[in-house]
Amino acid sequence: MTEFEFETQLISYLSTGKIATNSVAEPTASYFLTEKLWEYKPEIKTTEQLWQNFKQILERLNQNILHHPLSVHEFEQVKTQICNLRTPYQAGQFLYGLNGISQVEVDLEDGRHVFLTVFDQKQIGAGDTVYQIVNQIERPATIAGKQNRRFDITLLINGLPIIQIEAKKETVDVNDALNQMHQYALENQYRDIFSTVQILVAVAPNNVKYMANTTADKFNKDFAFNWQRKGDNSVVRHWKEFANSMLSIPMAHQMATNYMILDGTENKQMLKVMRPYQVYATQAVLDKLKPWDFEFSNKKLGYIWHTTGSGKTITSFKTAWLASRLLNVDKVVFVVDRIALTKQTFENYQAYDPDKNNNDKWGSVQNTNNTRDLRKKLKETNKNIIVTSVQKLLKLVKSKGFVAPDKRIVFVVDEAHRSTAGEGFELIQAAFKKSVWIGYTGTPMFDNRSKGLRTQDIFGELLHAYTIREAIADRNVLGFKVDFKSTVDMRALLKQEHPDWNDEKIEQELEAIRQEEFEQADLFGKSEGNHKISKGEKIERSLHPNFYDETPEHVEKVVEDIFQNWRNRSNNGKYNALLTTHVSGNGPSTPLAMRYFDEFVRVNKVRSELGKFTLKVAITFSLNTSNNDSMTQSNQALHRAIDHYNQQFNTKFGLDSVSEYTQDVMSRLNKTCVDKNYLDLVIVVDQLLTGFDAPELNTLYVDRILKDASLIQAYSRTNRIADMQEKPFGQIINYRWPVQNERLMNEALAIYANKNSAHLSDEERKRENQKDGILAKPFNEVLKDAKNVVNELAKLTQNSRQEPFMELPKSEKQKEDLLDYLRDYNMLIAKLKQYPQEEIDEHIEGFDYDNPDALIEQLGMTVEQEKMLTTVLAGELKYHLAKIKQISVAEIELRMSHIKEVTVTHDYLMELLEQLINQVHQQQSEQVAQTKDDIEKFANGLENLAYAQKIRRATEAIINKEYPTEPFEGNYRLKDGELNQVLEQASTITLDRQLLDFRNHWGITDIVSSAGLRQLFAHHQYGQQDLDDTKAVTKIINQGVEHYKVLATDSEVQALSKIKYRTALRNAIGQLADKLTQY
Repeated sequence: MTEFEFETQLISYLSTGKIATNSVAEPTASYFLTEKLWEYKPEIKTTEQLWQNFKQILERLNQNILHHPLSVHEFEQVKTQICNLRTPYQAGQFLYGLNGISQVEVDLEDGRHVFLTVFDQKQIGAGDTVYQIVNQIERPATIAGKQNRRFDITLLINGLPIIQIEAKKETVDVNDALNQMHQYALENQYRDIFSTVQILVAVAPNNVKYMANTTADKFNKDFAFNWQRKGDNSVVRHWKEFANSMLSIPMAHQMATNYMILDGTENKQMLKVMRPYQVYATQAVLDKLKPWDFEFSNKKLGYIWHTTGSGKTITSFKTAWLASRLLNVDKVVFVVDRIALTKQTFENYQAYDPDKNNNDKWGSVQNTNNTRDLRKKLKETNKNIIVTSVQKLLKLVKSKGFVAPDKRIVFVVDEAHRSTAGEGFELIQAAFKKSVWIGYTGTPMFDNRSKGLRTQDIFGELLHAYTIREAIADRNVLGFKVDFKSTVDMRALLKQEHPDWNDEKIEQELEAIRQEEFEQADLFGKSEGNHKISKGEKIERSLHPNFYDETPEHVEKVVEDIFQNWRNRSNNGKYNALLTTHVSGNGPSTPLAMRYFDEFVRVNKVRSELGKFTLKVAITFSLNTSNNDSMTQSNQALHRAIDHYNQQFNTKFGLDSVSEYTQDVMSRLNKTCVDKNYLDLVIVVDQLLTGFDAPELNTLYVDRILKDASLIQAYSRTNRIADMQEKPFGQIINYRWPVQNERLMNEALAIYANKNSAHLSDEERKRENQKDGILAKPFNEVLKDAKNVVNELAKLTQNSRQEPFMELPKSEKQKEDLLDYLRDYNMLIAKLKQYPQEEIDEHIEGFDYDNPDALIEQLGMTVEQEKMLTTVLAGELKYHLAKIKQISVAEIELRMSHIKEVTVTHDYLMELLEQLINQVHQQQSEQVAQTKDDIEKFANGLENLAYAQKIRRATEAIINKEYPTEPFEGNYRLKDGELNQVLEQASTITLDRQLLDFRNHWGITDIVSSAGLRQLFAHHQYGQQDLDDTKAVTKIINQGVEHYKVLATDSEVQALSKIKYRTALRNAIGQLADKLTQY
């Protein structure tokens, strides 16, 4: 089935509920027959026709205001307002309008100033809303030199483009369609009437992905999602099921309005579309809430279990916002579990609030400064959402004379497992007679962890679940790479526990421990629940709890390890980290954190003096107001840390602005600060380990015990999606009690990742979690996978002498296979480079940035072969596949991961060009051939393919002695800053000669100039039959056919009949256009 045939089927299905075939139309499922269908408008093919269609609908929707059709001048005002929408975020604001009604302002020629309604969100799937489908809309190039485009399918609501669909045939990767839409964004094609597009859909017969429209610089296919089935969250692949589920009416309209997020976060404004599980969770809550009887029903609506990192804030906001619009709801209160998170939650909610704009201080979301403010806002008659904390609510209900307002209030509780299991929370629930409570949590409490206070007991039944396992499988969060290290080896631990043992006895015990681990028989000693303590853990437990705290070199060794392996874990500084420290039992918790801070300051100073890289480090903990013995010491330490921070970032915080200081630290860690001066690492005790969202944080250093929900929450700070090639997993490094901490991790994952694994041993759980991608594989297993991929690459790139990594395979199928293997190679190399070197079983494993050749050798390649594979062959493959697919090279998705960084310097290129000019001048033919080969290798290694082609053309001009144009004596030298000028001039000479040769060859020298051909090709889209849209090619052919017998310089062309000449010249012009625009 061709793309055109598939496109026709999709349009037919959406507009008729049937699939049009050459014989009998295939009926659809009964689901579609009862739904509203899209109206197909085959006559609309241009942007102007789209505007006229929108104009007619706008006039019809507003006929009670307008007494005549809009004049040209009047409609120009409408067009201007839409064309001024510069980003999808602004378009989303426009489409939402005010309280869900989108309008345009028009000064009518009769003197009236009117507001014309474009959308009314209350009319989704109902009323006068118009649903249309168009295809093959012509989009002329908006940037000089770019190609004209055609959009496959566009879904219009009330005449405006809302969903754009690019269709691909079965044999084409659906990601190619996403790449194509990214290219459209780069070319400013989502402008004028198409500025209102909200959702992009990439569809092939057996795979579909959708994403929110975005600006070209923020386009990230990691945020393109598959649809999922409601019952089990399984992935929907077939296009027809996707059309039934997501493109039907009213669902498509709901997705583009109710289930869109206008994220107004400062510096990161963007449009977001909800993922299927978020939609289903929101629907589950609203469906149960709509008929709720606040007078007689119990107060427990239910809870949502969505794994940490899967977007609970967005889900809870949409639920709260949509619930506040229900007729049976008077007020919605969003409750966080501690005061420190109130500001962050309020800012998130405020950023998502479509009713808030730059001129509106509050919008629909309101914070509470204190209990007096909370009391006042609860009494207000508006339906604004209130954000507050459990602590403020408890203080309010305990206050003298408090009486809850007689309102139907919905309480939405974030992280429902933490501060909601005590008597205080029961008191709050009892105080609000007409209330209903909904819980959101990534780590619900179950029987065996909560001493009877289960999440279900507090909030009611589970309404929707989405676990770590499902989220990782769907690529909505990352898995974890977890290391368990100790700064003190087992030999020292045994010596401390048994001071009377000699070295021989200690060695015997160490061998017994190693043997036990080797046999995976960790069943020794007393049991703890279903777990039996291993020898290693038994030794750890025999030591004093403060063993690590009292070991002087512990902190120094941890900081040394962080610096030593920073390049690997941070992906060469691209990502940042948290360090969480031990929480003391009855003593203060901050001294150890400050020891780390002081050690980082000391090491940074030493490294700076040695010219080595340093880390920007901060620490955050609460001001101590307890009046206990440690208060003065703790606050003095905080003051010292803030002073250091002020010097580092030119800020002016103090002990009177600790809250503001903490917020600033958070903004530099999650990279939202205005000055873009970011932190590398932040030291915390408990802060930021729950609820803090930073996609570019990828590592958590742990010097403490974590378990159960706290472990999952803390680990999940690292596994947000950013760039899945550059950030393949969240990294966790534990520095104390390694045996015990690994067991606690396995137990936590057994509860929150896969409840069915509770009966498995620790080793079995570990293997299951690695298989499911929850835990990263060991270095050697990833290396083995990479070796297998390299072996396949070697086979596919053999030349006739069976030498690997030398040339591309011949067939199209093999080239596609090579592309797939290269993508796998890139992902695996990116992972391998993030494993630091360490000794495992007396062998060194991991990647050494100072010796990258070692990994190349381990993979079975030479340095030259790796360079050939990742530069020359990868570049050639993109070119050939683009030619086969008839698309531009830029649309082939292949971003190479280099083991050894490829250094591209202009100095080297200048040196090569100088060398080539002098060798040509001195007629050194052998040296010319070698230098030409060196330049070709240099060009093949460039990411900028157009620049590479310019270098090749310049090289050709030099070899043909067409450049330099002026004679010279002695050695030719290029001046500093002259390189680009030389490339431009020499490249133009070659291009002009190619065009002149072409004109002479076909006998059209006097008919069209080289400049005329350039202008003809300027808007050509590679592989498309678009050159003769204005009949320019036909005109050249008609004149050429009269003179080619005389003017053509090629005798074979002269010998052609007129009919054959016409066909051959048309084909030749198309081939030349493709050759010159392929990059």
